[in-house]
Amino acid sequence: MSETAAIIISSIVILGIGVGISIYVGRKQRGIENWNVGGRSLPMYVIAGTQFATGMGGGVLVAHVGIGYSAGWSAITYNLLYSLGIILLVLLAGWLKKHDFSTLPDIFKKLYGEHKIMMSTVTLLAIIVPFGWLCTQLVAFGNLYTEITNVSFTLLVVIFAAISLLFVLPGGMASVAWTDFIFGCFMLILALASGVYMLNLAGGWSEIVSNVPQEIVGFPEGMGAVGLTTIILWIFAIFPGALTNQMSYQRIYSAKDAKTAKQGFFLAVFATITSGIWASFMGIAILSQNPGMENAEMASGWFLTQIPTWFLALYSGFIIATIMSTVSSAIQSVVVNLTNDIYKSYINPEVSDKTLLVYSRLLSVGIIVVAVLLSLVYPQALGWLQATYAYSAAGLLVPIFLGIALRKTKFLSAKGALGGIFTGIFGAGIAQIVDAAIPYAVYGIACSLIGFLFFSFIFKEKNTETKKVA
Repeated sequence: MSETAAIIISSIVILGIGVGISIYVGRKQRGIENWNVGGRSLPMYVIAGTQFATGMGGGVLVAHVGIGYSAGWSAITYNLLYSLGIILLVLLAGWLKKHDFSTLPDIFKKLYGEHKIMMSTVTLLAIIVPFGWLCTQLVAFGNLYTEITNVSFTLLVVIFAAISLLFVLPGGMASVAWTDFIFGCFMLILALASGVYMLNLAGGWSEIVSNVPQEIVGFPEGMGAVGLTTIILWIFAIFPGALTNQMSYQRIYSAKDAKTAKQGFFLAVFATITSGIWASFMGIAILSQNPGMENAEMASGWFLTQIPTWFLALYSGFIIATIMSTVSSAIQSVVVNLTNDIYKSYINPEVSDKTLLVYSRLLSVGIIVVAVLLSLVYPQALGWLQATYAYSAAGLLVPIFLGIALRKTKFLSAKGALGGIFTGIFGAGIAQIVDAAIPYAVYGIACSLIGFLFFSFIFKEKNTETKKVA
């Protein structure tokens, strides 16, 4: 059997299993509540699996292994910082579950009341992150699979996008979460298998250690091999993104109770840190065998050239599972914003759940079509979409967390929240234009804090309306 045929067959099998699970779950769990938030009944292990699979995505396969190649155990540090942000969300689980939210804008409605401009702006900021992830993952899949199969980039993107709908359409969040759980387990198994294979390929740990700089392989000092400056930049970049990503909030909403959400997130943190250990090890082991790469992110690609066809077929399934987990979650997240926060809230408040479910499925198709067109027309320009993470965090972080902290006071107002949002976006934009050394999201968050306090003080409520928020 040829290498390409083996990869295609493996991919079809993995995707077929996922589609089968998605359809089964969709038949068992119907209705708009299952579509939006998994029926608010997902068990702990599913919450853990979907949070891990969605949060890691394809980045762990390329970027994180690249960190391991250039800076040893520092990939653990990266994942640990991300995990700390996720743990902070756990502290809000009780309050979030108490109010039965479905999206990120629901938090703003509860804190600040009904305000069209505020809600529309928050909805946009909530959408741009998962949509950016969706586009970049399609491009990443097309580029990677073109290299290992020689199949057309366009054809790969179109086929993968079409298949991704089969993970979303049957049951929305319910389907996505359960397939994420299965794929998350598969990801961990293949990570272990590839780690063992690499250990043998490299001649054992002692051989690996003897071939690489000691400052990156020592533990725990290797966790700081990337440098203090970079770690500080990671802190500024990772925390805001982790704390304002709607897809993480949705997993809390989908848990059957706050305790389940907390347990699931802690288990996801363990899996995330484990993936950091794997990525660091893979990078270090590859460095010991091929130390001359100019681009560290080529390390994963080199590994694919060193494994036999049967293992490459399995590893390709590993790749497709990680990318599909992010793609399907992103589609579902965007659609919930459009149907819940725009259509139902402002266009047709009396829409039935049955009709809303139909529209959710139709919008899923529309969203993936737009994402595919953007991926095909501007595949080389999609890097700018990564900026959406920074602008979303700059606009949302302060109004969410300071709003929750001050929710029982008379200080909050929709105009104060808007002031924080727009000054945050403005601050991030100026910092990006002048090419500031510190991530521009940090400037945006600082400006958002100032703007939030200033405008909240000017427009603070004179009544007890905000005291409704418990």
